Amino acid sequence: MGRWGEDLVAQILSVNGYRILERNWRPPAGLDIPLRGELDLIAITPQDELAFVEVKTRSSEEYGHPFEAINGDKAKRTRELAILWCRLRENLDFGHFRVDAIAVTGTPEKFTFEHLMGVA
Repeated sequence: MGRWGEDLVAQILSVNGYRILERNWRPPAGLDIPLRGELDLIAITPQDELAFVEVKTRSSEEYGHPFEAINGDKAKRTRELAILWCRLRENLDFGHFRVDAIAVTGTPEKFTFEHLMGVA
């Protein structure tokens, strides 16, 4: 379910002018850092902003809305991973970035898509 949601989001963002830089980025092995996790999507927005996108996919809201899975700790970790990603790319000139959250609920046949910008 998660992979389908991430594929769908990447496609929708691309159609809407986003340029996907990376998907499912994890810190490289060998870095002496306690930070763990993954950045679902890293993209340049149509306004030339750097966006780190957390995607949450659910087949229904029976067990809660997908955004409920993005708590304070998850948002903080996503922001810390985004900072690390930027530090590892000295050649990129972005003074700031944003963290977005996208919720996909449903199935490939019928789904809803919600995009919150600047959540962390």
